[in-house]
Amino acid sequence: MSKRFSRINFHTETVERFKKYAIANDANYTETLEALLDFFEQNSISPFEPFDDSKQRLERLINKRMDGVEAILRRIETQQTKPTKVLLDRLFNYKEEEQPKFVERKLT
Repeated sequence: MSKRFSRINFHTETVERFKKYAIANDANYTETLEALLDFFEQNSISPFEPFDDSKQRLERLINKRMDGVEAILRRIETQQTKPTKVLLDRLFNYKEEEQPKFVERKLT
């Protein structure tokens, strides 16, 4: 059983844009429209609200979290890594005064 078709009236400019978009994506008109609708529904995005605003909010949130991660890494470096390195340097660079293996004894 084939699917039934229905008609919707669009402005000519909108139809031309839609046709170019469908051709560029190598899909028929029904597939293209379904993909567009699925995208908006699955991502809970409204095409009538400015998208840039939400993108900028997300970018700010990520930047704040990255700043927090950077602060944690700096704290770890100053409080743990550098003191540990100093201790290891002291441990491995410590030179004992070498005792000679053989000591000459004089017979008297």
